[in-house]
Amino acid sequence: MEEKATVQQHFQVRMPQESDPACVTQDFGSVRLLFMNQQQRRNALSMDLREGMKDAMQAAIDDPQVRAIVLTGAGTYFSAGGDITSMKSLNAVAGRPRMQRVHGLFKQLYNGPKPVVAAVEGGAIGAGLSLATACDIVVGARDANFGAPFNRIGVMADLGLLFTLPGRIGMGRTRLLAMTGRILDADTAAQWGLVDDVVEPGSAVQAALSMATDIANGPPVAHTMTKQMLGRLPLPIDEFLAAEADAQALLFSTEDFAEGRDAFLGKRKPVFSGK
Repeated sequence: MEEKATVQQHFQVRMPQESDPACVTQDFGSVRLLFMNQQQRRNALSMDLREGMKDAMQAAIDDPQVRAIVLTGAGTYFSAGGDITSMKSLNAVAGRPRMQRVHGLFKQLYNGPKPVVAAVEGGAIGAGLSLATACDIVVGARDANFGAPFNRIGVMADLGLLFTLPGRIGMGRTRLLAMTGRILDADTAAQWGLVDDVVEPGSAVQAALSMATDIANGPPVAHTMTKQMLGRLPLPIDEFLAAEADAQALLFSTEDFAEGRDAFLGKRKPVFSGK
């Protein structure tokens, strides 16, 4: 059987200016593109950027017109990680609330109700990798780099990375990255399961928007349930199957299920309403 090539749409993306806010968004139908915009610092996660991202993510979550989100970095880099210049006066008293504030962003990405696709150009390093792996899908340019060299400044991986990495690459490779600070190229990262789709340099945002558009055209309630179920892992199998039965029973009662069933039987493309 001859395979049909996937047609990738072209989106008119406007790259933010350095004078724009730390977080910039653009809408493409039901997909919202979120830029980290600290270009001169390779999108290091300053406190302004973190707070801007939390606000932008919450706005996307609350907007019923948004069905999928793409997260990327403005300029040529996804994110170089934490803003080390802001860590000079850190101690145990100040460090805990600092981490708790940024944990809110992690929860929005990982536990939020809407699918998030990371589009990585240049590199996702340190907390930048944490952000990427908190997303549902990672699209990476072939010349991008990925790593978790937190140990180089005497700390451990944070922003949920030690939670997300084992599920992607296994415990042994998680220890390897976290304890050696090794930097991976995109092809190796893909072989390990850290990156889900490798694309040509400069095309990660376009590829992620195309993928997110396909997702947004699907059943949003089912996608939310999928994220919630995956977020429950690891669970004992009996507890997981009980949760699965509850969730699927609810989906059987949605208008989207009726539409998908009727479209399949009628041999037409379904149009999902999110109801």
